[in-house]
Amino acid sequence: MKSLLFIVLAIAVCFSAYAASEPRSGVWTAELQADRVQMTLFRGSQTSEHRGMGWNNIMGFDEPLAHFAGLSKNDLQSSAANVQFELRRPAGVIAFEGRVANGTGAGHFHFTPSESFVHDMDALGYIGFSDDQLLVFAAHDFSPQTIRDLRDMGYQPTQREVEEIAIFRITPDFLREMAKAGYANLTLREAVNFRVGRVDAAYITQMRELGYGNLPARQLADLAVIGVTPAFVREMRAAGLTDLTTHQLTDLKVGNVSAKRIEEYRKLGYDKLTARQLTDMKVFGVTPDYIRKLAEKGYKNVPVDKLLKLREMGADKILGLTADHR
Repeated sequence: MKSLLFIVLAIAVCFSAYAASEPRSGVWTAELQADRVQMTLFRGSQTSEHRGMGWNNIMGFDEPLAHFAGLSKNDLQSSAANVQFELRRPAGVIAFEGRVANGTGAGHFHFTPSESFVHDMDALGYIGFSDDQLLVFAAHDFSPQTIRDLRDMGYQPTQREVEEIAIFRITPDFLREMAKAGYANLTLREAVNFRVGRVDAAYITQMRELGYGNLPARQLADLAVIGVTPAFVREMRAAGLTDLTTHQLTDLKVGNVSAKRIEEYRKLGYDKLTARQLTDMKVFGVTPDYIRKLAEKGYKNVPVDKLLKLREMGADKILGLTADHR
């Protein structure tokens, strides 16, 4: 609680001081997590005509503590300390100053773009990056060499794709890892979707072992983005739902259907629910609590299709169920 209060107060002070600051400056907050730092950068209103897709006034990124020159774990874990440190990247240097305590910190930052980075990107055919975009490149440790390496692999990124490559860290190593796992020749869009869904070799291997092998890249990414993990598949199987299609898995996850909810239905006598029924019951708000309330009114063992119809027709008030049981 003290750490949270410290951050809130620090942000308030920093923003009040930042109101009149120049465009390359802003406010930062940080939290130590093991040997990594969860860093968040805040900016004022953007006036650049080249905002891109990188961020909208707030940008967060996770970085090993060792990458911040001048910042130590002792500083962050102290009861209170003033700090000055830097994050040096190909795209420029982010200089930080502020105060840290008990694993958290806050203060101001100033970004100095690298002229050599801009020159290298110009030479590669990418021009007109704003300070905001350059800051995104710096935060995500993007280098012109990444573009050269991707071109060697046959990719020709557009200027907009360069930002996505930086933000989602689409590197040759990542593409080679995916190829080794069975997904060779991913498009850049597919690679970005994999990153968004946190698809890695382990995810691919486990899904394949569960019977979901050879899925198209887009379908696999969609499953991952929605949150259909190997653990979720195993949870559904343990609850009695086997041989589920990817569409059924998607519906169950979107409907937030859990093994716990399935067990609640089972205790109420609904022990052979299909994936479709579970999804529809969630959508229409036919919860275990709703079924119990119906039973109290004398309506017991109502078939699932009739339960759904009652909810769809809005029969709650007629039955005296005025509370929302969704």
